Amino acid sequence: MPRNIFKTNTNSRQVAFIALLLTTTPVSAQQILLDENGDETVPPSTAVQTPLPAPSVRPTATLPEQNTDTTVVTIENGQPTTTPPALPIGQEPVSQNEQNQRVQPQPLQDRTPVGQFPIIGATELLQSLDELDRPLMPEEITAYGAALQSQFPMTPEMILDYRRRLDESQKAAATPPSGRFPNAITDAVHLSLGPSQAPEVLLTGPDTASVMAFYDRTGRAWPIASYVIGRPSSFQVYAMQEGSNQLAVTPLVPHGFTNIIVSLVGESRPLVFDVRTNSLNTHYRRDFTVDGLGPNAERASPTPSAREPQVRAANDVMMAFATGTDIPGNAERLSTDNLAVRAWRYDGALYLQSRETVISPPASQILTAAGQVNAYRIRPTAIALLSVNGVVTKVRISQ
Repeated sequence: MPRNIFKTNTNSRQVAFIALLLTTTPVSAQQILLDENGDETVPPSTAVQTPLPAPSVRPTATLPEQNTDTTVVTIENGQPTTTPPALPIGQEPVSQNEQNQRVQPQPLQDRTPVGQFPIIGATELLQSLDELDRPLMPEEITAYGAALQSQFPMTPEMILDYRRRLDESQKAAATPPSGRFPNAITDAVHLSLGPSQAPEVLLTGPDTASVMAFYDRTGRAWPIASYVIGRPSSFQVYAMQEGSNQLAVTPLVPHGFTNIIVSLVGESRPLVFDVRTNSLNTHYRRDFTVDGLGPNAERASPTPSAREPQVRAANDVMMAFATGTDIPGNAERLSTDNLAVRAWRYDGALYLQSRETVISPPASQILTAAGQVNAYRIRPTAIALLSVNGVVTKVRISQ
């Protein structure tokens, strides 16, 4: 009996507590109610459901037909209207919230702003992608134009103008300051080993190598023992090879002057030369025939032939005819029927140049230049006799 009383009192307390809550607590948007079994329940929601916005359609790009390299692309965004599917008869309509949940979610995409944009190379892209059976996206066109712009930033006309200007700049840098290239000089000089010999001059030019070659009076190469340059910081000197008779001289400055001392093998007397820079006239090669016998000279036999002339000369006129350079202006060139013989008429005499020995008419002067080329001074004649390997050969001389 006491248990029933306690239970009754407990139920009465719960009812009184609930009534007190209902009377003292303000009513909110949702009320907590108890069902007939005493469990909590929530009334239906009265909130307004707003449907989610429909997914936007991917923007498309349209290209007008143009033949220019730059095409204007028009981009438009559309919002297609979707019609909900028809429901069977008797079925309750589905709320917008449920429709939005049933729609397959699509990945988010960057919205392309609406407007007109110049796309470089769009026309070429369309021509190269004709086989594609789909419309081109703005991203593809833009990427292609950006690739062209990065790889080929200059037009063909700009490239041609750039190469022309580069060629003119390089040509101007290679041209001497005087505006023209130096006059190349190749000649030969006869030197004496005596102390009265004036120093010969070697003209050099910037960015040019000048060669000095030494021979004895028989035309044989005379090797160089040593050499000294007065100003090595301004002129560079190289022996062509070990035991060579040639020196290569190159100036290291645009303007300079010095001298060079050359000592020949077997000769105690040195040779002195002036070395100067000259941008207008430059010695490319200068042969020096020294009046002496070098180590490679052919020694005369103790019983020379009676028909071999023994007269030798050492003057500038004979050197000119022996080398074929600096020929006097009033010398008259003659013709011969032998290409190995050259002839001139000068100062009432006949001068012949040949590697062979002239035996008739007898020579009054003989000079051997570099390369064993001989110059002969003989009396005027129409026929000369030469000894070629021991065989007498006739040479006809005419105007």
